[in-house]
Amino acid sequence: MGRQHGLQARELRPLIIKSIKAQFSQVEQDGSDERFESLLRQTAELLQEVDLPILEAIRGQAEGLEIEFEVLLRYGLVAYLRDALVTKRWRRDESCTTWAASGPATANRKHMLVKNRDSGLERLPLQWLVRAQPKVGYCYAYVSSAGSPGVFCAGMNEVGLAVADTHVCSTDIGPGVPDYSLMMHILEEHSSVRSALDYLRSVTRMGRNNLILADASGNLAVFEIGHMNHGLIEADGHFLVNTNHFVSHSLKDHFVDTNPPALKRNSFHRYEKVRSELEDSYGHIDTALAKRLMAWHGSPLDSLCRHPAPNWPEETLSTTIFLPTGTEGCARPSLLFCSGRPCQAAYENLTIH
Repeated sequence: MGRQHGLQARELRPLIIKSIKAQFSQVEQDGSDERFESLLRQTAELLQEVDLPILEAIRGQAEGLEIEFEVLLRYGLVAYLRDALVTKRWRRDESCTTWAASGPATANRKHMLVKNRDSGLERLPLQWLVRAQPKVGYCYAYVSSAGSPGVFCAGMNEVGLAVADTHVCSTDIGPGVPDYSLMMHILEEHSSVRSALDYLRSVTRMGRNNLILADASGNLAVFEIGHMNHGLIEADGHFLVNTNHFVSHSLKDHFVDTNPPALKRNSFHRYEKVRSELEDSYGHIDTALAKRLMAWHGSPLDSLCRHPAPNWPEETLSTTIFLPTGTEGCARPSLLFCSGRPCQAAYENLTIH
């Protein structure tokens, strides 16, 4: 699958090379040192021991794109590990917003998991919606970036297990499996939230990020990823919200808000905005509400559909609404995907099989 990714992304190779150079330049500006290089080496060595599938996928990508394997591996790792360099000063930070609802909270008991993907506009031409058909395991669809490894954003498999990530800048980071590989293994190998959580607890994790999960039975969870610790939040009211901070007792003190002063705590404001809207819409949550909510413009602190602004060059690149039990008239897992700002772009429907 990695080689197919590389071959199909060949026309985007100049943009991928440009993104690689920008990422490496950013790490140098962040103050890359021997401690950071050691962390990279230890992580690559650990992946060789515990996660050969992701390394083989990256190797295939490298062959298809005609980019050195070591360069592509570093590209994926530094995007995650650079938190180790920046937790003591402010920087722009991604502001993805996710939530999930199931059972009596939803209209017609149609479960859903929703994500706004926020990042730099330069990533938009590289954004992909991918169908994956591994030789062993479940088929799945996922949102990712051309040239990036694994599942770089969110996805759902053919039995209705959905997962999406959000970036949380954290001090609990170390050599381990990054979440783009965690999500790949979850989608290929697991059919339920419970099984996925057992896997997440057992694996050596890199840390940095949260995963929100939903399955076809209506089970929901947020797994907060630390290298040494982890947090678990399960729905007691049939919905969950997840943004860019930790809320569990075991990890909340490891969260570092690196945003500039005017945007401090924006993750908390977005969290409360979504939670309030879902509470008010309890029993009537549906795709129409999801579309309206994710396109909402508020203050710079709590807007869900992000547009570039002073001190905030990030914007919303896509919205995905995962439907583990399908839509009316189709019981297969499906998703609605909006490429671009959800306040402007249209949604397309994809059935997973």
